[in-house]
Amino acid sequence: MKKRNRELHNQINTIFTSKRTELEKIAAAFHAITQDQISHSNREQELLLAMGDKNGLVKEQIKMSTLEYAVSIFDECYQRATGKSYPAKEQDNE
Repeated sequence: MKKRNRELHNQINTIFTSKRTELEKIAAAFHAITQDQISHSNREQELLLAMGDKNGLVKEQIKMSTLEYAVSIFDECYQRATGKSYPAKEQDNE
């Protein structure tokens, strides 16, 4: 298993064994996974830019924008379901 995958896997396990509510666990895991993918996409965009691959760069930018939009949809649903905004990122590691 790659180091990045192992770290994410451990983070997800920690989230699901925490004393959070089930909804908070789902939200934290969703945010951990999407943030990992967004970080990966940022690194990929830097590489594609350095390589001069404009088509690949546009594709990666669209992918990242789609992920960010999905996060905003999830956060809106979380707020409507709970009446509060999703917790701050530092709480994701509890």
